[in-house]
Amino acid sequence: MSKLNIVSGNILEHLKDKDLIVNSANQYMIYGSGVCGVIYKKANKELLEDYCKQHYKENMIVNEVRITPGFDLGLSILHIYCPKYYESKTPLLDLLDSYNNIFITAKKKGYKNIVSVSLGTGVHGYKHNDIAKDIVIRLDELVKQYDIDFTLILPSEEIKQLYGLR
Repeated sequence: MSKLNIVSGNILEHLKDKDLIVNSANQYMIYGSGVCGVIYKKANKELLEDYCKQHYKENMIVNEVRITPGFDLGLSILHIYCPKYYESKTPLLDLLDSYNNIFITAKKKGYKNIVSVSLGTGVHGYKHNDIAKDIVIRLDELVKQYDIDFTLILPSEEIKQLYGLR
């Protein structure tokens, strides 16, 4: 039975037994700020950027998913260009679609154990207080529907409380 795990900490400390890490990518698929930068550094920034340039000529569109090798990470990377709260007419629905797209793609490609931060809560403008309940409800549905384990990494114990204890 698949499981949703919610933990706090650094995403790089939770890679054991995972086969896919979610990168909240910028539309250009280049090294960025926040978790994107952390993932690119750990994967080998030069190799990952070169791979992206060679395989993807167009910029990403909102909620598009692309998968690349993880190089030095030891697991694949699922890149998703998440919606920006302040640019969306239906921000919560668009963000929930991000999670749907992750699971649809992961299932299609045979991934079983995903690790991700809470999408959109950095520079994209979503507030944990506003989205936590809906994200947990959707993730509970998705892990069961797609039979995939999902570990959600949050930046602190305080924020983890908003998503519920697990």
